[in-house]
Amino acid sequence: MRTWLEDVLTDRRILIAVNADEALRLAVEEQPAHILVETNLPDASGFEVIRQIRRSLPDARVIATNWYESRFFLERVRSAGADGFISNHKLHTELLPFLKISEDIHS
Repeated sequence: MRTWLEDVLTDRRILIAVNADEALRLAVEEQPAHILVETNLPDASGFEVIRQIRRSLPDARVIATNWYESRFFLERVRSAGADGFISNHKLHTELLPFLKISEDIHS
């Protein structure tokens, strides 16, 4: 994923966190405009990470991702505060259009 992002977003800095604590630290320190959060984290709930990011960075665009696409799962993503959801198997086709829409809204 990182290689693909760096290849297609050549004018952007890509930050990768290996766990929830690092993700939250990077979010607060770097204050990125867009944050992609895998909800199935090894050390914490991705939903809680989204909630904490939302409290710290209310203007950041938070995109949740996971393999699941059930209605229940999407409701949890929304209630956590994510701006959108893209399933992992659709990231390569849907992430860039989402970022473009998001940039247009915030311009």
